[in-house]
Amino acid sequence: MTRCIVIGGGITGLFSAILASKYFDNVTLIENAPKCGGLLQSWQDESGNFFDLGTHILSETSNQQINDILFKGIYENPQDWHQFEVMKVSSSFNSARYDTGQFVPLHYLDEGDYEKALLQLLNAKGLPIEQADNLEQFAIENYGLIVTDKIFRPIMLKLQNAELKDLHPSVHYIFGLSRFIPGSVELARELKKSPCYDAKLAFATYYDGVSDVPKYYPKRGGVELWIDYLVEQATELGVEIQTSQCVTNVAFSDSKITDVILGNGEQLSCDHIIWTIPPVFALKLLDWPLANIPVRFCPTSLHHFVLDKPFIDKNFYSNVYDINSIPFRVTFYPNITNDNVVGPYNCTVEVLGEFDLTEQALNDQIILELKSLGYIEQGASVVRVSSTKLAMGFPQFSNAFVNERIRQIDALEAGVKNMTLLGKASKKEFFIYSVLQEAYEQLTYKFDDSLTSS
Repeated sequence: MTRCIVIGGGITGLFSAILASKYFDNVTLIENAPKCGGLLQSWQDESGNFFDLGTHILSETSNQQINDILFKGIYENPQDWHQFEVMKVSSSFNSARYDTGQFVPLHYLDEGDYEKALLQLLNAKGLPIEQADNLEQFAIENYGLIVTDKIFRPIMLKLQNAELKDLHPSVHYIFGLSRFIPGSVELARELKKSPCYDAKLAFATYYDGVSDVPKYYPKRGGVELWIDYLVEQATELGVEIQTSQCVTNVAFSDSKITDVILGNGEQLSCDHIIWTIPPVFALKLLDWPLANIPVRFCPTSLHHFVLDKPFIDKNFYSNVYDINSIPFRVTFYPNITNDNVVGPYNCTVEVLGEFDLTEQALNDQIILELKSLGYIEQGASVVRVSSTKLAMGFPQFSNAFVNERIRQIDALEAGVKNMTLLGKASKKEFFIYSVLQEAYEQLTYKFDDSLTSS
């Protein structure tokens, strides 16, 4: 009887456990939290309004075999889900809201900077990310000095509390700063015809370049309904899910983890282990060396509001790149669920950073800024508000942090023969569907190959 142990019950762990059930007699998933899902959780206030822990709209992948696992429950219960093709996202920058695109609009720069910025971006020679020492060098070489100083520098200071020279050159992808809207709809269409500019520029409206990939969001219950489906699917396939549980020790022999010891004293034999949480925890269990790199986290909080008036912004969510505003992202639930006529008018505001304000004062300031940027009506009042602070916050992606993480992953890949590192233990991927594609490719290749060779 072969056993695979999956560490971590987030989306990558659940997906991997379901996939692994095809290849192993027993699959056990270990999750430290009381329930699976990670940040893909929802909660309901006393009036029945649902909120998510951030912005989570589901999108099919280009791989139907992955879709068949991820969206099995949605395919079987289409009546419970909204389906749409256009991802409607706005943004704001330099004290103004941009209604039809999620990226920073260059023409919202001060007039004297806009033409220079566009010219510099178009004439930038470019530098491969692998050759850049830091984000400052990468931004200057690929986007020009104006975009670097007027956009990258202040926005990354807001979101990462760090200077560009101290950040890894890839961190801007996480915050949607790889493309910029060059100006009008016509200008964007024309410039994006060039392969030289396409990767750096975005269409001026989300109706251009629309993908026909279906996207989903629950009609009721929040995104956690998706996790419920995946947990049910895993359980039906025989996966044993242990929540509120952790690994306290491992038996390691001949470069393999042979047993896993849990916090309750249970010892599980292990033929293969799929590790989807940060790699540092695996190194600690193995008592392998760790570099003395200070890990800094940006405090992260979610502020859940119910208002008495509809939102001015009719998009699903918005990226707040305005450097003088506290919010980073706002999710407008009624716009996603088509309840924007009768309400309730509920939204979640994501904030990165720490502010010398009481919780009430911070919430008041957020609302003032959303009004100033044109997201909500000036006369709108808050009916109800609550806040969620994320325990770990958001990591600061310094060069030292990223390079040490890569070193840890390399050490585990070289030293543990029966371990697959995925999800938060991946050194290549960050975005959810790229992570899942990597998981599918690694697991099917590895397990199918082992079956063939045997």
